[in-house]
Amino acid sequence: MSTPTKVFWKCIPKEILAHIFSYLPFEDRHMAFSICQCWAEAVSFHSVWRFTEISCDTESMDNECMLERLHQYLCRIKHLKVVLDQSRQLYRRHAAQILDILNWQSHRLRALCIECYGVGPYYYSGQDILQNFRSLFENTGKIDLHYIDLRQTPYTLDNGMIQLIATSSPNLHTLLINNHPSGVIILRPKTITEVLRVCPKLSVLGVYHVLLSEDVFRELLKPNRRPFRFLDIYCDSLDHNIPERLWSALTEKHPQLRVGLEFDLMVPAWEMTTFLMPNIPIVALQFNTFMYTSRQIQYVTDSYNRTLERLVFDTTPSDDLNDLLIELAKRCVCLKEIHCYCAVSQAVIDAFLLNCPGLIRYTLSMH
Repeated sequence: MSTPTKVFWKCIPKEILAHIFSYLPFEDRHMAFSICQCWAEAVSFHSVWRFTEISCDTESMDNECMLERLHQYLCRIKHLKVVLDQSRQLYRRHAAQILDILNWQSHRLRALCIECYGVGPYYYSGQDILQNFRSLFENTGKIDLHYIDLRQTPYTLDNGMIQLIATSSPNLHTLLINNHPSGVIILRPKTITEVLRVCPKLSVLGVYHVLLSEDVFRELLKPNRRPFRFLDIYCDSLDHNIPERLWSALTEKHPQLRVGLEFDLMVPAWEMTTFLMPNIPIVALQFNTFMYTSRQIQYVTDSYNRTLERLVFDTTPSDDLNDLLIELAKRCVCLKEIHCYCAVSQAVIDAFLLNCPGLIRYTLSMH
């Protein structure tokens, strides 16, 4: 670095440096230790490590110094996110090592998120990672997680594991297990009912649509049930029907409840409106089926204009679609995200920018 640059960095208070370092992933924080004494002291602040993201997709994770650094600062991590490309055996081994460290070293972890991408080897079921993940909960009193997010994992989760998570985590308030497994879904509605029973503080739940039985709703409707805030649903078929009366009872019991809904690629477009009841307080909606969505867009605008914050769909461009999207932008003013994976008119883009002041992210293109 030039002399003025060095002087500039030396003049920055360590508290500000620490705030900057808190946004860096684990590998970059590790590198910051070797820059200078000032940076080494700043990156050691407790606030830097509260939220930590570790990417297993790097050869440097084989470096013993990296693992020693994790050992050193694990006690300061509250929220841990592990990201890996599951197509490489080396990266999968890194993820398993991190979970093994959590299993054997004392820590104060409260939130754990595992996120996978890439295509795993044929017949790979993730048992190496799942076994180490399961071991975290087998030592009673070793871990007290409040937040677990497995939505971006492709692994088949079994009933025994979910029950073990619930019984080992009495303070659990968020459990997101509505992932996209490569195999069949083997979880049972009875397991979800049991999770709700043994985790009274649970207020955010992500599950498959087929697991929402009447017993699950009854558990949520119990008089002593604490306020329930969010239900994130992944729908891979519409063979299972949830009566409208149950949704009405649930929203009356929990008026603050909001629902996220994602339809699998294999769900036919014409069947979707049979599930999209107007009394469901939908805040996020994702259609993965490529389809002509004019009917669905109109229905969403009419039914969820007071609650909708996120909409994702893929369709064919048309003048009718442009008109419907302009109307949606004018009525669904709470939107924070809109992702339309087809060409739209400039008038559509202008309508969302003008009428949705809370818009944070959008995918709207004229090409």
